[in-house]
Amino acid sequence: MEVRAIPLWTRMAVDSAGSGRPPALTPAAGLRTGLAVLDLGMIGTDSSRRAVPSAGATYPYECYILTRDDAGATGLYQIDPGRRHCRLLSRGPRVDEALCQAALAVPEDGAVIVLATRPWLSMRKYGDRGYLYTQLDTAHLHLNLVLAADSLGASIVLRRRPPGFEPLVTEYGECAEVHSALAVTALPAGSGPGAEPSCWAVSDARATRQPSPRRQPHWLERLCWESLVTDSEGAAAGPPGRAGSLPSAVRRRGRAPLVPRSAFHRRRSATGFAPGTVPVRDIHGTVGRALSVLHDLLPGEGTPPHATLVIRQEQHDRGELARPAGLDIRWAPELPNESVTEAFMAQRHLADTSAVLLLHAPTASLIDEAGDSQLWTVLYRAGALAQLVCLEAARRDLAVTGVGGFDSERWQRLADLPADHDVVYAVAMGSDTPDAPKLDRLAVAYAQNERS
Repeated sequence: MEVRAIPLWTRMAVDSAGSGRPPALTPAAGLRTGLAVLDLGMIGTDSSRRAVPSAGATYPYECYILTRDDAGATGLYQIDPGRRHCRLLSRGPRVDEALCQAALAVPEDGAVIVLATRPWLSMRKYGDRGYLYTQLDTAHLHLNLVLAADSLGASIVLRRRPPGFEPLVTEYGECAEVHSALAVTALPAGSGPGAEPSCWAVSDARATRQPSPRRQPHWLERLCWESLVTDSEGAAAGPPGRAGSLPSAVRRRGRAPLVPRSAFHRRRSATGFAPGTVPVRDIHGTVGRALSVLHDLLPGEGTPPHATLVIRQEQHDRGELARPAGLDIRWAPELPNESVTEAFMAQRHLADTSAVLLLHAPTASLIDEAGDSQLWTVLYRAGALAQLVCLEAARRDLAVTGVGGFDSERWQRLADLPADHDVVYAVAMGSDTPDAPKLDRLAVAYAQNERS
C-alpha cells in the first residue's frame, strides 16, 4: 500500500483538527430526545463504565443521530459518548434522502438513532474473532437503546441494516458498516426535551478549518477492513444491507415498560464468581423473562440461536420449572470447575459460575457462502437475548457476564448439544465476587487461549 511509503514520523504526527473551538449549538427538542435515550441506554451512570458490556471494553461501533433543528432542517450528528460531545456533520436534502431510502421518518420532536460497526476496534485485539464480538456488542447496544426509549415512554420504529444510511456514514468514517436504526418519538414531559441532557456539548463541525470532519482510518484498519471484503463492490463480510422492520409500536399506550428504568442503572458485568449456589428459580426466572421479552420484540421469528441453560445444581424440584419456548435445560451437578475453566479457554474467574446459558445454532447457518444474512441475524439475536438476560439479572441481584471466548466443541459435549450445532455466545451466571480481575481486559488474546 502507498501508505507504507509515508515516513514513520509523518504517520505518527497528530493534528489537533482545526483552528480554535467550533461554534457551539443549542440542541433542538429532537436532538435532546436522542441524547436522553443515549444517556440511559448507552452512556450509563458514571464515566467509569458504559450501559452495555463489550468484549475487552473495545466498544467497536459509532453512533449517529438524525433529527430536525428549530428551522425544520434535518441534520446528521456524530456522537462521542466518552466525551459526551456531538458534532453536526451534515444538514439538508442528502440527510432527508437517506431517511427516505431507509423507510424512516423523523418524528416531531423525535430522532432517528443510527448505529454503525467498526470491526477494527475489536479485531485489533481479538483477530478474526473480533468480528463476531463486534456484532454481539452492537446488538447489545441496539436492544438496550430500544428498551431505554421504551422505558422513557417513547414508541419506536426499528430497522436492521437499513439501506440509505451507508453513504452518510462512510463519508464521515471509512471502514464502517451500518448495523441498525431506530426512530424514537418525542418523550413525555420531564423525560427528555423538557430538560437539558446532562453534560452534553453540541458543536457545528462544518465550521472548522478542516476540509471535512472525515475520520481517516489507520492503514492497519484499512487492511483489516479489506480482509472482510467478500465481493467486488466492497461490501464487508456479512449480509447485504436491507431493511428488516420490527413492530412499529414497541410500547403500547398504557402498558408498563418492558424493562424498568432502574435496571439500566444497576446492570453490570461480573468480574468473577464466588463458590456456592444461587436459587435456581432466580436463574430460571431471569432466562425465562428474557426469552419472553425477546419474543415480544421479535414476533414470529424462528431464527436461531437456540438456547440451552446448563445448571450446575441438583434438580430438587423436578417438573416444577416451566420451560419457556425455545429453551432447553441441562442439569449438571457433577460438572467440575476444571471442566468449566477449560471450556472457557482457561478463564479462571468463570470457574465458579452457577449456570451457563449457551446460545448455539446449526453450523450451516453460520456459513454465509451465498452472501446470506443468517450469520448476522444469529449474532444479532444472540446479543439481544444476552442483553435482556443482563438487565433481568440486575433486577434479581444475580451476577452475570457475557463470554465470547469458549471451546465450542467442548461445550457441545458437556451440554449434550446437537452434533451439528456450534456455540456462538455464552452467558455465565452466579454469585458475584468483586475481587477477581477480568482477564480479557488485561491480556490481548486471553479469550482465544493464546499468548499475549
